[in-house]
Amino acid sequence: MSRPLARLFYKRVELCLYDFLFSGLIPPSEARIEVAHKVLDIASPDRDLICEVQGSFLPMERYTRGERCYLALHRGRPVSYIWGAAGPVGVDEIGMAVKPGPGETYLYDAFTLEGWRGRNLYPSVLHRALEDGREEGLLRMTIFVEARNAASRRGVSKAGFVQFQTLLCHRILFFRRPRLLPPIEGHPPAVFVPRP
Repeated sequence: MSRPLARLFYKRVELCLYDFLFSGLIPPSEARIEVAHKVLDIASPDRDLICEVQGSFLPMERYTRGERCYLALHRGRPVSYIWGAAGPVGVDEIGMAVKPGPGETYLYDAFTLEGWRGRNLYPSVLHRALEDGREEGLLRMTIFVEARNAASRRGVSKAGFVQFQTLLCHRILFFRRPRLLPPIEGHPPAVFVPRP
């Protein structure tokens, strides 16, 4: 059986679960180009800036749910972003939703535009999200990265996040079997629920 055909029947996903507990210091993380950071929500007058790279439907849906977009701009144009949610968010790789606890925000859907990679933008956007979380009085921010995505794992670690748990998911045909390994000591476990 060919490899692409085999993936139709079976796929294994390993997610590395990272968190930042706000009892610690936020490490510095500067972009290697001049950027302005913005935190966008439904009340932001410039909330449509993200629509330049994501279209208009998805951001408005997320804003309506109370989510925020952490955006890096170079010369007024979006170059990197990540979304933050305090409510459940679907995780496509496992067919479930992560449910942040009280005082937590889950960061997801991070992206740095192709021509801007390698300039420390991802860690700088995460840094801005952490600053916002500290201002909000959050206890913890979480983010999940596929184990095979070494560049994202480096960026998350550089921003001060710690891998606290691993989730393994086996998909056979249309059936998924996730298995959440225990968290490291001192870190609450991630909570997953059926997708809304």
